[in-house]
Amino acid sequence: MVEYIYSFMDTRLKYIIGIVVVLAVIGGVFYALSSSSKSITVYIAGAYAAEGQYLAQDFQNSTGIDVKVIPGGSFKLASQISSGEPASVFIPVAFTQAVDALGPRDPGWAIAAFTDQMAIVYSNLSLKNQYVVQALSYYNKAISTNDSTYWYDFFQTITSGNLKLGISNPSTDPEGLYAFLLLEIAGKLYAHNSSYFVERVIESGSNITRSSTGEYVGPLEEGEIQLVFSYRSYAMAQGFHYIQLPPWLNFGSPSYVSLYSQFSWPVDLEGHQVNISGTPVYLYITVPKDPQDPSASYSFLQFVLLHGALLEKFGLSLIHPSPLFNSTSLPPQVVKLEETGEVSYAGPLAAL
Repeated sequence: MVEYIYSFMDTRLKYIIGIVVVLAVIGGVFYALSSSSKSITVYIAGAYAAEGQYLAQDFQNSTGIDVKVIPGGSFKLASQISSGEPASVFIPVAFTQAVDALGPRDPGWAIAAFTDQMAIVYSNLSLKNQYVVQALSYYNKAISTNDSTYWYDFFQTITSGNLKLGISNPSTDPEGLYAFLLLEIAGKLYAHNSSYFVERVIESGSNITRSSTGEYVGPLEEGEIQLVFSYRSYAMAQGFHYIQLPPWLNFGSPSYVSLYSQFSWPVDLEGHQVNISGTPVYLYITVPKDPQDPSASYSFLQFVLLHGALLEKFGLSLIHPSPLFNSTSLPPQVVKLEETGEVSYAGPLAAL
């Protein structure tokens, strides 16, 4: 009788364990399916396509949430999102006006997560052009002596029309805007005329305009273009060489904000002609109104702020606490970031 009871209990225990195992497997499969069925779309400034893919893959590995990365000029992406494209997260660069250009999907806030700086980028094939070699010679002398004559010779050479430049459209891509602001500062400092080098570029017809700097990768690799005005991180991510500019020219130093802001350039945003003044290069992040999956979208934003140090390999520096620019009531997810010290209010969001 006792043996029968033990046998019955043993059979029942095995039956219960079997049910638990089956439920656990079903639960795991359900969780995996529910996670894998989630997806978000991240629109990111074209120069940061590699960084965006890197973050997306790491986030997907950590959460199981699929991330589609769409790179392009920040202003152009803003226009596309405004027109109804399904963006979950928007990562523009440089100017918060790109957030305001989201129109009906403008959330009214953005976080400056990373700092970068302007550089002049070139490839191995660029060095086959004698004027690039000559310009680099002037640059090295300028850096070692800080003699304005050598800086003048450097910019005189690269704007001579003897080499092809890559300056993107300022109305679609902030890098193009920064390029012309940079040339204005150089003109003011070294030619005593802020429009001098800009006019040389225009008159020589040496610039190859594209909507995004990301479109210059192939032409630069193949030697069709010799120099591209872009960010340092762009050069590092793509494996190009770059000319490290001094802080008064690279828009990467808060100490020179007063100088940067003295120069502006007109751009066409959503049918508005806007003069945008120079500011330091920040990579912003925000969640547009009505994202695909709010929970996953804000999870990605938090992931970027907590794991941003991963992008140091690309030359980006995470800002902590990250400056928060805001002109409206904040969503609870961002309020929590402010309460925990991840972000700190830095002023209103610039409007068009």
